[in-house]
Amino acid sequence: MGFVPLEIESTKKEKDKEEVGFFESALAGVATGLWNIPKGVVSLGAELYDLVGDTNTAKEVEQWFDEVNPFDDEAEARTVGKITQALTQIGLPAYAGARVGLSIANKTAQNLAKKALAAKQANKYLSLSRVGAKIMSPTGRAVIGGGVGEALVADEDIGTFADIARGTSLEPFAITMMDKSVDKEGRDEAGRRLLNRLKFGTEGALFNLALVGAGRGLQKLRKPTEGLDEFAKTSVGRDMQRYGPDYGFRPEGFQKKSDFEIKQFFEGEQKAINAASSNSVKELDDAIKNVGDDVVEEFLGSRFKLKNTDQKRQLFREKLQRILKPNDPASARLLKEDVRKSAVEKLKAIRTYKDLEKKLIATKADPKIVERLDKFIKKHKDIGGKGVGVDDLAEKVRREGIFKIDDYQKTKDLTQLEDILKKSSGVKGKDADKFVSPLIKSLQEMRLAVDNMSSRTYLLGNTDTLDAVGNNFGRYITTVYEKFEQKGLKFFDDFKTTNEMFTRSRRKYVEGKIKTARREYIDKQLKSLGKSATPEQLAKFKQEAAAITPNLKQLLKEADEATKNYAKKIAADEVTPYKLSESDLSASDIANVKVDDNILDRQKLNEWQKELFGIIKDPSYTYFSTIGKQANLNYTTEYLNRMAQIGRAPGGFAKTLDELDAIDPNLKTDATKWKRYDNTTSMPNDLDGLYIKAPQYEGILDVTSNWLNKSNVGTFYKYAVLAPKAASQVAKTILSPLTHVRNLISAGAFVSANGAFFPNYGDISMLLPKVLGGEGTVGKAYSLTGKRIFGTLDKEQQKLYEKLLKVGVVDSQVQATETKRLLRDILKNPAAVERELYNKLPKTITDRTKKGLLATYQKLQDTYVAEDDFWKIINWSLERNRHGTIVKNLGIKESNIKGILDNNAEAIASIGKTADENARIAKYFQDIAPRKEYINTAQNSKELYENFLDEIAGNLTRNQVPNYAYVGRTARALRQTPFGNFIAFPLEILRTGNNILQRSLDEIYSGIPEIRNLGMKRLFSFGATVGGVPYGLVEMFKSKNDVTNEEMQALRKFVPEWSKNSTLLPVGRDENGYVKYVDFSYSNAYDTLIRPFNTVVNAISTGGADKESTFESLGKGMQEGITELLQPYTSESIFTEALVDSTIRRGIGRGGVRVWNNEDETMVKIGKGILHIGESLKPGSLSQLKRLSQAATGKTDKYGKLFNLEDEIGSLYGFRTIESDPERALTFMTTDLGNGLRDAESIFKRAVLKGGRLDPKNIMNSFKYTQGIRYAKLKEMYSNIQAAKTLGVPEYKIRQKVKRRGINKKTLSELYSGVFTPERPGDFTIKQIGKNNRDLNEKEGVDIPNPFYEVIPSITDFINSNRRISLEGDNLNLMDFEQESEIGITPISALQSNTNLIVNSQITDATPVLAASGQNQALTKPFSQLSSIEKEQLLFNR
Repeated sequence: MGFVPLEIESTKKEKDKEEVGFFESALAGVATGLWNIPKGVVSLGAELYDLVGDTNTAKEVEQWFDEVNPFDDEAEARTVGKITQALTQIGLPAYAGARVGLSIANKTAQNLAKKALAAKQANKYLSLSRVGAKIMSPTGRAVIGGGVGEALVADEDIGTFADIARGTSLEPFAITMMDKSVDKEGRDEAGRRLLNRLKFGTEGALFNLALVGAGRGLQKLRKPTEGLDEFAKTSVGRDMQRYGPDYGFRPEGFQKKSDFEIKQFFEGEQKAINAASSNSVKELDDAIKNVGDDVVEEFLGSRFKLKNTDQKRQLFREKLQRILKPNDPASARLLKEDVRKSAVEKLKAIRTYKDLEKKLIATKADPKIVERLDKFIKKHKDIGGKGVGVDDLAEKVRREGIFKIDDYQKTKDLTQLEDILKKSSGVKGKDADKFVSPLIKSLQEMRLAVDNMSSRTYLLGNTDTLDAVGNNFGRYITTVYEKFEQKGLKFFDDFKTTNEMFTRSRRKYVEGKIKTARREYIDKQLKSLGKSATPEQLAKFKQEAAAITPNLKQLLKEADEATKNYAKKIAADEVTPYKLSESDLSASDIANVKVDDNILDRQKLNEWQKELFGIIKDPSYTYFSTIGKQANLNYTTEYLNRMAQIGRAPGGFAKTLDELDAIDPNLKTDATKWKRYDNTTSMPNDLDGLYIKAPQYEGILDVTSNWLNKSNVGTFYKYAVLAPKAASQVAKTILSPLTHVRNLISAGAFVSANGAFFPNYGDISMLLPKVLGGEGTVGKAYSLTGKRIFGTLDKEQQKLYEKLLKVGVVDSQVQATETKRLLRDILKNPAAVERELYNKLPKTITDRTKKGLLATYQKLQDTYVAEDDFWKIINWSLERNRHGTIVKNLGIKESNIKGILDNNAEAIASIGKTADENARIAKYFQDIAPRKEYINTAQNSKELYENFLDEIAGNLTRNQVPNYAYVGRTARALRQTPFGNFIAFPLEILRTGNNILQRSLDEIYSGIPEIRNLGMKRLFSFGATVGGVPYGLVEMFKSKNDVTNEEMQALRKFVPEWSKNSTLLPVGRDENGYVKYVDFSYSNAYDTLIRPFNTVVNAISTGGADKESTFESLGKGMQEGITELLQPYTSESIFTEALVDSTIRRGIGRGGVRVWNNEDETMVKIGKGILHIGESLKPGSLSQLKRLSQAATGKTDKYGKLFNLEDEIGSLYGFRTIESDPERALTFMTTDLGNGLRDAESIFKRAVLKGGRLDPKNIMNSFKYTQGIRYAKLKEMYSNIQAAKTLGVPEYKIRQKVKRRGINKKTLSELYSGVFTPERPGDFTIKQIGKNNRDLNEKEGVDIPNPFYEVIPSITDFINSNRRISLEGDNLNLMDFEQESEIGITPISALQSNTNLIVNSQITDATPVLAASGQNQALTKPFSQLSSIEKEQLLFNR
């Protein structure tokens, strides 16, 4: 009958707690912490008094302080109050103690320094003094002082971290665990309290030391690296340098940050070029689609009478490629010949000018070279047009190229195509030109882009290649082969020569032989003349040659044999159209930054051989491939030249052989210090032949392990592990429509965290649409993302998008890029991932379907990236606008910006403030715009000013919004492991979150008022976004739906494991009154930052309910928090987990969910396992869409569950409502409890029944250990039952669910009552121990007593001392076991009924043993004097 009043009382307490607000409890915690400081100091004096006088003054003092404190109840009402109380009570004395310690340390250091100097002068200097100096260092003194301060205010309610070990087998080793005895008085109690203070202070000092170490570690990560000079001598040491926190987690790795930004700039330039070429390809493809079939047929001519439309269009594309790249040297080019020749002369002049500049630097301004250079500049002052000198033209070529669209003409084929298109359109005049121009214009612009890239190559290239490059202006397009666009394992879908390729190759072979025979006939006739032939004679010879008809049957036979033999050589990789070079496949390391100079190679293949390699004749593909290879060639070479320039500067990282030998001749052979860069390509660069510091060498060239390509093991791993991992990641993100919605919504937090939460500096105006008078930044962001996906960007938008690529803002979505890089790890050709995926599709799928699938995948991938780009563009626009306003107000303008960036004193002074303020402003803006290469691409001061603002916004966005380009080497290496999913993203959240915080502080302490205001805004926005929004939403939904704190805490017991420390929003209740919730962490981008904190807070909340000390709960929370933090990197990947579930774990998945039943047949198990693995490759949205469909149609799932349509609609945007089901959860929890209790029993049995001799102490320890497990399991289950009651589950339903086989009635009865009594060992175990002992005695011929007899008294005492202890707050009393050879003992008959155990702690060896009921009552001898038979009779009623 007492059960109801208890519930009413509990409800009343909960209601009282709910009336205490968050901030009220927090402030009350601070007040209580302040109140407890004098309490701790005064009670310390009272304890010392008690120690001397054997009184109980300390208890009275503490009681008085607690009674008088008016804030105690409010502080205890909420978790936040407990935390603020502990922080205040410990933090302030610790800080004060640290200050005192620092003061003492400074004085001590001065004295030590004097004494050390004197000792050294007297040759008495010992290294021990250094140890002393360390101990007496400021840090050491501060740590010790902090510990003393904490000891002064020690609080048993706060406790220590070691309290975690209470009640476990580790308790004897927990030296700082609080002694919480309640039975001591006077001097003993004072000693207990003082010892607890010592423990508290000691642990506090150790914790402070850990905080100092962590702080220094974070400070080290934040501090920009100056680069590593040399590697460690051991391989382990080198790996620690490569992957450790000093360099492995930094984006720049071993490089200086400034050098890394230069690398990123050139990579951005390549991306911008590729984006422009991709747009050109889209324009050409659209133009071709608009060409009718009749035009295609007429343009191809009567020779190609094909019925298949696809074949016609393929031939049409081939003919367009021949317009771009004329095969016949006599064919006219699109580029005008006079323009080509003029361009070559201008480029030669620029090269001469560059050579003279290099000589000027090498000779340190030799007067003769200066004079030659001056004359040359004057001579070519108008080489690029009026007033455009050779130096200006050189920069123009480097930036844009030398040609312009007017330099191109219409060739015969192009004119023919134009005429046909006009005739076909049925339109005349200018309207016809509009119809025709897109295709013609696309071809000319493609030709222009390739030639301009070639003109840049001309300036960078080797003198041996100049003529070839110059002669091929207007003609060059790289030849691309399918053979080299796909590569895999031999037993996978590798390149194979198709029947169609053989047919074309044989035809080309025959045609080539006929042409050769006819040409040889003409040459023979001309030679026989002995003089030049007349036109009539030449015409006659050609006519006669045309009549030559070789034996076609014989030629076809030769062709068949030749093509088959050559195809075999291709399959065996015995022949290649490219020059032979050392293969990367055998190297242990590979440079990811390298020059691809294949485009400079002259390919010597016959036409029929090209067909067997699978020559690609699509103008779109070959153009895109050409531009990509040219961009790599040019920009990588420029990057290496820039690195050489920096490395050769005084104190740089690059030296010549002579310079290195002058330092130490042995350095050139020490690969841990210096490495020689040998350029093996035909494209020269200034690093060639230089020795580079080994770590810088790896950083510059981005050297990584090549283990995946070194052997068949690595190749197998790629396809067996990495390929499915990539496929599962693609399925769960790119191919999952609902994930796209969540991706778009969640990324908005990045803009909010960077200041948009508190808009100013024109943010609102920027965000408002133009119709409302704003700048329409949101619309601009949509245009640059949405329109790019559909290829509808106009020229201005395309130019802006390319700019954003150059400053590193867009195309850097972390998950999509990680997946793409993973695919590149698997496939051979990184530049052709999409085409390789196309070729990997099964041959049974038609080309049209393949293209459709690939196009769909590409669109989805682009969309996923665009969702991220959308917010990055908004953030970039806001930052640019903010800083544009600030720099204008500070006096930075177009006229002085270049000088300020160059640190020119006059320009800095023109800012117009005091000298200190001017210097501060200049330094700040020099540092905030690190990519000087981008800024200096400007042609004038106005453009330079705009570039400066672009770069400021770009720098802030790429460093404060997740960006894959800034993922460190360690994360990139982890990508190739079978663990973790999208490992880079949580690391980027940590990096960018830290950067926002650091940037805020830098701005606040910049000394520039306008920047300080921006920093305050950024700091508050970051705090509000990361912590305020989640907390505010929780409180809002709790209030709206009348959900208490206790219900929220109870709810966490019944949510999936991955949601236990999530931010849960209570959105309502179901028909049973159970709480429904949304897991906000699922859509919270910054959940990685707050989840460990949530974990600690949840542990403290739970600990409070279980009467754990604050530090005990904190310790558990920190342990779980670290687990949560490491989970993305240590857990199995999606695919690996499914594979392991179905194999190694034998059908048991996460959380104990079974893949199959043990009773299933073998083939059924295999089938279910395969399906389970297949689930990992299924797009994540399918199950959500299925639930939505079931909710809409009113159908139940396979478990009979009916879904609510309103709840499921939220899943469309990442906020699915989930119904908690505590009743169902209790069933699984009970099963888990039964398994846990059985496991505990098994542990004891395995320990004592292993067969060998047993030690009584080990038996007792094993017993205590297993009882500790039972207690923990039952305590957890009791907590679950209480949580279920809190959520409203009726008592009768709880008893229905918590009633399972495998749990005896007594245990269940005690569980319902909330108490625990240890369970004696089972009869079987006791008998088996005796049997094993007798067997051993018989084998060894000895009579050693059964060791179990000796532990029976201790087991009895242990059971009695822990009888019916509370499952809510108590802990097991783990008694020490004293092993004695002769000891009185309670009979086992008493142990057989736990309810009738005799308390026998005082029995001695001389004490008579009373037999159990029914035994001989006259038996009163000491147990040790009984025979073995008598002992067994007594113990087992025999």
